Amino acid sequence: MKNQWVRAGLFLLFLFVASRWVPPHPVDPWGLFRPQKILFMFFALSALQVVGKAFSIWIGRKAGVILTGFLGGLLSSTATTVTLAKESHEPVGSQTLRLAALQSAILAMLVQAAVLIRAGGIAAFELVGLHFAILSLITLSLIGLLWRRKPQSHPVIAGTERILDIRSSLKLTVFIVLILSASKLVQEWAGSQGLMILTFVISLFEVHGSLISTSQLLAAGKVDGFQYERLVEASLMASYVSKFALVATISSSGFRKKALMTLAPGMLFILLHLTSR
Repeated sequence: MKNQWVRAGLFLLFLFVASRWVPPHPVDPWGLFRPQKILFMFFALSALQVVGKAFSIWIGRKAGVILTGFLGGLLSSTATTVTLAKESHEPVGSQTLRLAALQSAILAMLVQAAVLIRAGGIAAFELVGLHFAILSLITLSLIGLLWRRKPQSHPVIAGTERILDIRSSLKLTVFIVLILSASKLVQEWAGSQGLMILTFVISLFEVHGSLISTSQLLAAGKVDGFQYERLVEASLMASYVSKFALVATISSSGFRKKALMTLAPGMLFILLHLTSR
């Protein structure tokens, strides 16, 4: 086991250093593939595996899984959703804890987005701060409910659980890169057909970047308060929709139904706001 930790640590160090040396700019004519971003994503997904195992040992599996979900959400809530959905097919591990980790990743996304908007200006935050507060409260409530449940899981056979599955991280990296590339192509196709559509498409996979650019539009006077609020709601809805779609398409049947039910309250809240005006 000690050798596994050493090998995992050395591999992560190699990936991190390599991600600093490869070109940061696109290497293809369409601007889709950035080696530095791709390699860092591979590093982040691998690091989450190792961190998750470490937390499970230090603070217990239950709290460890949820904290790992939050840290994963800070890096990429979409990537964390993909990881949890793929892991739901494995015969070991608790589906209840995976559901809590998914909500924890969403909470991290909401907290990070709120901080970024607040950093961009108090006016922008005052318009949408309540949205983030209510969504965070919904998410925290779901985490609390899942925490209270007794995890149902299959026992792990001693010595069979790997600290780092490089092949799994590599496959997830390729999958996410392909999705991001597809979203960029859709963004190029959307063009000037509408700021709302463009914001939604971008936010399917890059919600924080979309929120930052939207707040800059408000600061520059390109959109008014009402338009800005709707654009933020469209960004948040897109983030939930992408997670909903990923869970619906790549997770196990047992995980899918429960995960979609936990995503529904947040989506319903945003939808009611979007359609009430």
